[in-house]
Amino acid sequence: MNSRTRVFLTVLSTAVGGSSLILYTTISQDILFKGLSFCSSSVQELVFGSAAFFLSAVVAGFISTLIVVKDNVLPLVFISLFVVAKIFLFTACGQWHGPIWFETGLNLSHLGGLWLGCYGAVKFPLAPM
Repeated sequence: MNSRTRVFLTVLSTAVGGSSLILYTTISQDILFKGLSFCSSSVQELVFGSAAFFLSAVVAGFISTLIVVKDNVLPLVFISLFVVAKIFLFTACGQWHGPIWFETGLNLSHLGGLWLGCYGAVKFPLAPM
């Protein structure tokens, strides 16, 4: 694979992976669970909403890794840096809807889910070489 193709796939994978992470997170947090919040949601909603939040990151990491033909983790590094920057920015601006430990845990589950999705895509038997 030449360098132009590799750069194109890296940019495409970062854009698609980041967009799918935002889309699936919005669907799981705002549409399915009607604004998941530590203060206003029930325990059952928190458990299922947190699991859906994690699974959205797993799917995004899986999709992103399959696009770059599973030999390049640079898109996941960029998406992970975006999530870490979001944690610091929201903490500095006070934009959390609940306790900092809960919101930070949700975003750290995003990081873990992204990398678990990457691992799943690498081990996926039908992935392109």
